[in-house]
Amino acid sequence: MIDAYTGASVRAAEQPLLDAGYGDILMRRAALGLSRVCETHLRRANRKGLLSGTTAIILVGSGNNGGDGLWAGSFLRRAGVMVTAILTGSKAHPQGLKALRALGGSVVRLEGQDEASDPNAEPDASIAGFHTVDRGQALSKLTSAHLVVDAVLGTGASGGLRGEVAALVQDFNAFQRTSPTGPRIVACDVVSGVDADTGEAPEPVLKAHATVTFGAAKVAHVVAPGEQVSGQLTVIPIGIEERLEDPSVFRLEARDILKAWPRPTPTDTKYTRGVLGVVAGTPSYPGAAIMSTNAAVNSGAGMIRFLGDATTRGMVLAQSPEVVCSDDQPWDVHVQAWLAGPGVADDESQSARVQAVIESPEPAVLDAGALTPAAQAVADGRLGAQKILTPHAGELEQVFEWLKGFGVTDDAPDRDRIEAAPVHWAREAARLTGATVLLKGATTIIASPGSDEDGVEQVCLSIGQASPWLATAGSGDTLAGILGTVVAHVAEHPDALRNLGAWAREDGRWAAAAALGAGVHALASRVDGEGPVPPTVLAANVRKVLRTTRQ
Repeated sequence: MIDAYTGASVRAAEQPLLDAGYGDILMRRAALGLSRVCETHLRRANRKGLLSGTTAIILVGSGNNGGDGLWAGSFLRRAGVMVTAILTGSKAHPQGLKALRALGGSVVRLEGQDEASDPNAEPDASIAGFHTVDRGQALSKLTSAHLVVDAVLGTGASGGLRGEVAALVQDFNAFQRTSPTGPRIVACDVVSGVDADTGEAPEPVLKAHATVTFGAAKVAHVVAPGEQVSGQLTVIPIGIEERLEDPSVFRLEARDILKAWPRPTPTDTKYTRGVLGVVAGTPSYPGAAIMSTNAAVNSGAGMIRFLGDATTRGMVLAQSPEVVCSDDQPWDVHVQAWLAGPGVADDESQSARVQAVIESPEPAVLDAGALTPAAQAVADGRLGAQKILTPHAGELEQVFEWLKGFGVTDDAPDRDRIEAAPVHWAREAARLTGATVLLKGATTIIASPGSDEDGVEQVCLSIGQASPWLATAGSGDTLAGILGTVVAHVAEHPDALRNLGAWAREDGRWAAAAALGAGVHALASRVDGEGPVPPTVLAANVRKVLRTTRQ
């Protein structure tokens, strides 16, 4: 599991050490770790695996991030790498600058950047005498290097890159799109311009092959869109780790998912493993019922009760004869949890069943056609953490529109805003609805509602192992079936996921269950490598994933 923190939390953990005069030590520890990762990439760039003869360009900002880059450059220079630092601000970290120059590193300034950032800024005396290069010359240095280190902006920056350095990154990105053999990019702490706390990544950004961060992972490393531009993450311990407080986001990795997934014991029965009720599909959209129930079967549900019309029931039974089918109403059957909404549209009978599930006390996965009535139900009170909403960004936009119409909120973000800051909007949706929210996307975000009145903190999790081939019709129906299975088990065994951490108890267990379901769904998408994964194949892959020995 990766614990991810806000930039402010990490800075707060550093502050006592900085006040005690250990700032240089922390910076050199960070820079040494950064240089080691850079060396690995440089060796890959050299056919002989040597550092001698390789070249690295360090893009250096005015703050401590730039200082990390300069110190790392000095370590690379000591190892035989030809290093050039391009200063992009009106000043530079003096000790790092001195260390790089003392070992023969080259230093130039990016022409026009000072004026673009602040027309009234005067270059610091320590850098005023350096040779300047225009954007074209700087681009030539970048494109001819084996490695580029992005050390312009750190965790305290906001608003993205500006001025000449932004234009330089735009030009370099254009080069990268046409050159299959460009330099490796390593980001220092965070990709410059990416918001460390939200993952927002205003263009332009220098997409990294790897990011080296210090003390702890930042939120931006485990949520979209920041994760998608960060590359492979390496966390370098620098001595602040014991001072960190609670993480802001938890990232569940494959080993966490496989270890925590509920598995039957010798004394279990089909009832104690969890009975899942499913309200999905209509005569017009029977496939959603077939795919969601099939996924639940392959996920190991103890029993599945499907409610629907005769035609859809027959199709479900043809695919999965294990499913108990009827035309009952939700209040007529006993289940541990519900799945409602996939493929439910323009059908009064199924819509009425969906409404009954929303109003029931049992835990429920509310997907697709259940999202709008769930949002409408908020007008009469919070849904409860045991209700799990599963929108993608477009559906969440509609949920917010309903909430705004009911006066629950004044802000209704559009899809672009949600995709730009998914962790923020998933948390906000959970807070406003009182439900657990699973926001589907390039990185799946799960947020619990928390409670200010009861002092219960929001839990936020991320899942990121999914293949982009999952972006296909029916994939969400399969996910819903997997989610329903684990939610039914957790409803029967409230402490089943406690080993994940204290946060996975009480209301947080529903977020944990949703994360496990999303995680198994993601792992199933990569069982056969990269390629199309139609939902029918995806459901079968779930069994392969769950046959994996616990790690």
